Amino acid sequence: MKETMDYYEILGITKGATEEEIKKAYRKMAIKYHPDKNQGDADAEARFKEVSEAYEVLSNPEKRQMYDRYGKEAAHAGMGAGGQGFSSMEDALHTFMNAFGGGGGGSIFDSLFGGGGGMGGGQGSMAEQGASKKANVKISFTEAAKGVEKELAITNYASCEKCHGSGAATASGKQTCMKCQGRGQVFQSRGFFSMSSPCPDCQGAGQRILDPCHECSGAGRVKKKQHVKVHIPAGVDNGMRLKMAGYGDAGVNGGPPGDLYVFITVEEHPVFERDGDDIILNLPIGFAEAALGTKKEIPTLTEHCMLTIPEGTQAGKVFRVRGKGFPNVHGRGRGDLLVRTIVETPTRLTKEQKEILKQFADTEGVDNLPGKKGFMDKLKGLFL
Repeated sequence: MKETMDYYEILGITKGATEEEIKKAYRKMAIKYHPDKNQGDADAEARFKEVSEAYEVLSNPEKRQMYDRYGKEAAHAGMGAGGQGFSSMEDALHTFMNAFGGGGGGSIFDSLFGGGGGMGGGQGSMAEQGASKKANVKISFTEAAKGVEKELAITNYASCEKCHGSGAATASGKQTCMKCQGRGQVFQSRGFFSMSSPCPDCQGAGQRILDPCHECSGAGRVKKKQHVKVHIPAGVDNGMRLKMAGYGDAGVNGGPPGDLYVFITVEEHPVFERDGDDIILNLPIGFAEAALGTKKEIPTLTEHCMLTIPEGTQAGKVFRVRGKGFPNVHGRGRGDLLVRTIVETPTRLTKEQKEILKQFADTEGVDNLPGKKGFMDKLKGLFL
């Protein structure tokens, strides 16, 4: 590497370059000088190490800051022998694989052409989050209105209590995998393509268990049945989902646990219907009650109250009782109780009742029947 050339010059960028500009410049030059494309070319190999070393520093905000302030030696601290940067082609190839997202055993070009995700960073033991779990809970309409606590029985993977999730029976029963040096990945070159794949010796864990735990057989996890209490808040609606963080399967290699998702089913009510935070009550009333007016005792979610039906009430009229609906699940007040009147026509009339209705009909005009009067007026307009 030329002493007079700094990392920015090596990548052909300015000191104010963004992270994306740094990566773009490195990818272009790394492909150009990659040893698989320039086999037997010592100059290309040297250039590949240069650009990889420059990218390793400039792509890391902390290393870049140290380099800008104090120079190469400060930035190289911990990178290689004597603080002088990369000491082998393996280091350069590892940086190359990280930059191209070559994890998971795929081609380094997967990420460029819509393929798999980024590499695990060569961090050794490949920690994985545990799987999330799903549970269904059925609650009554009243429980949804008031809130309730339910106990669920779930079976999932829990961290082994015997080995505390390590998988090893003793502290010395686990050691760094020698084949992959704890990275969990091995690298291969096939023509121009550089490939990474999980280490066959440790299956990508980065460590090998020499003395497996007898309780979990080295897995670090055991299946366990647990009873979990779920607090279902007041106002929850049918189809809502509650997330209980950390109640899924235990993670692998020290990874975080998954989550438990509780799906709510609310049973129908024999009297009430729900519309958001409002509840609807269909109230049947008689013909005479609608015409003369009346008072009715109606149920709410928590008590009974009196509702005044004024004379002349029409079928389908909706009365609103404020604050007697569902509480909002997010704590934003309460809905209302909507009472919809259903005016019923009497059936199986007695002779006396029929006579009374005939007398009433003889005296009935259209002036006190607003709907009928409006309809007749519209019909007149059609034939003028």
